[in-house]
Amino acid sequence: MNEQLTMFSMPKAERTDNGKRKWENAFQKWSDYMALGEGHINGYGCCGYGSMCDWCKDNTYGRPCVRALNAMCREKGIKIDYKSTDFEAIWNM
Repeated sequence: MNEQLTMFSMPKAERTDNGKRKWENAFQKWSDYMALGEGHINGYGCCGYGSMCDWCKDNTYGRPCVRALNAMCREKGIKIDYKSTDFEAIWNM
């Protein structure tokens, strides 16, 4: 009986990091605000304003700055402190 229960038990759902997601959403909102004058409005091309813009490939769906930042960090081996809200320092990495 125990063997049958373990066979059909539901796997535990992976825990999402809500702190990271909140930080990423705040960073995207801040970067949208900073780049408004540069022609970057949610998906209309790279703004070229931040250090991570070289990694900005596809802006057809949401959070392009966050995706570009994550790509840059993976390539360069950079770790981000998600407790810091000094977005300007991260923007100019």
